Amino acid sequence: MLYCFYIFLAQYILDQNILNLGDKSNKIINNIKKDDARKQTSTLSVNSIKQMVMRQAQQGLEKQGFVAIPSRYILLPIYNDAYHDKGLNAGANYANQSADDPEGKNIPIMGQGNYGLAAHNFNDGKTGFSALQESTNHDTPYLDNGKLKGSSWLNGNEVILANDKGIYRYVINNQKTVQESEVSVLDKTNQPQLTIISCLFPSTNYRIITTAKLTDQYTWEKAPKKLVALFNLKIQDTNAHASWWNPGTEEGANGDAGGTKDNSKNK
Repeated sequence: MLYCFYIFLAQYILDQNILNLGDKSNKIINNIKKDDARKQTSTLSVNSIKQMVMRQAQQGLEKQGFVAIPSRYILLPIYNDAYHDKGLNAGANYANQSADDPEGKNIPIMGQGNYGLAAHNFNDGKTGFSALQESTNHDTPYLDNGKLKGSSWLNGNEVILANDKGIYRYVINNQKTVQESEVSVLDKTNQPQLTIISCLFPSTNYRIITTAKLTDQYTWEKAPKKLVALFNLKIQDTNAHASWWNPGTEEGANGDAGGTKDNSKNK
């Protein structure tokens, strides 16, 4: 997550009125709400959806699965490079450099231990993990008079992970704020935990840490249909790309639809 300042600078140049921006996160969420009933049904087989999730859509990166946070309309592929532009510009990535594993040699496993995820915060309330910040372009409640604080505003919300093995349901239990150099958030845990790392805006030298506890895990065949439907990329939009920063083809219905749509004319 070394690129937050540059994203902020690019957005400043793009939006000359950034100093007068109000909170637009909830407005954007309301504007992108879809017909949920339509998205809970699918003519695709479970195996077809699984294949979309695990499709190697980015050269030079290894796909580990997908993350969905339905309440915030977040749907991102998970790749294997959280520490360079290439990975972060493709979507979310597993993050695993900690005091226990400073070089990140151990590949984290969904549903086991402390599974770390990182993605850009574009300060737009919709792209990457932007929608996890309570208010766009406002440090509060995460930073108050120089003191690091947290928030409980997302507590109880689901985070759903998917890989080739199955689907994992986590429930958010906390948000806190740390310095950008703080790696202890990825230390080993006794119980399965999800740790999501994203930048704070406008104070980009801090990170918002969203944690969640594992509650359920399923094989693809045994998973509830509504959870499987979250990853049907023929009808679900993904939100990895901002045209002014990392333009590219989305993997969801707003892009190549899990590899089922020919976007060659748009490239």
